Amino acid sequence: MRLEYELTIQDYIDYNIYHMYHSPTMKRSLIIQRFFAPIVFLIMPLVLNLLSDDIPLWYWYIIFSIVFIFWIIFFPKVFKKSYIKRIKKLLDEGKNSYMFGKNILTLIEDGIIVKTEAIESKYSHIEKAVVTDKHILIYISAVSAIIIPISCFDTVEDKSTFIKMLEKYR
Repeated sequence: MRLEYELTIQDYIDYNIYHMYHSPTMKRSLIIQRFFAPIVFLIMPLVLNLLSDDIPLWYWYIIFSIVFIFWIIFFPKVFKKSYIKRIKKLLDEGKNSYMFGKNILTLIEDGIIVKTEAIESKYSHIEKAVVTDKHILIYISAVSAIIIPISCFDTVEDKSTFIKMLEKYR
């Protein structure tokens, strides 16, 4: 089976966002940053109360509790936005044109071949294949994947056939 598709920067960003929310290491990091790091907001009133006797402790707790609640609510959106910005900055740092554009993926008897304008790669084993709303992600290692936009399939049956064919490479 052979697929031709265009890979865009948005496809790459979508893959990174998916990976961020599904990697056990990243999930743990997000939980720590979202819930445990802001505990400082609840400890700070005690420190500020020791430094200043002019303002009552309950006043500090109200202010820092509000900050804590806002942090918990808005952290995921802010983090996702900054993560996307970081990905774009990293992509702007060097020549990454070979990553995007026309890709040709071919399933052969002993592996998967992916060709771009600059490189050709062959994989004989995959870690897993994941289907999202917009992509099929063929993980070739724990941190890298072949990204295939679902829009490249003409029919749902074509997509299902492709996914079934991937199973023999696991």
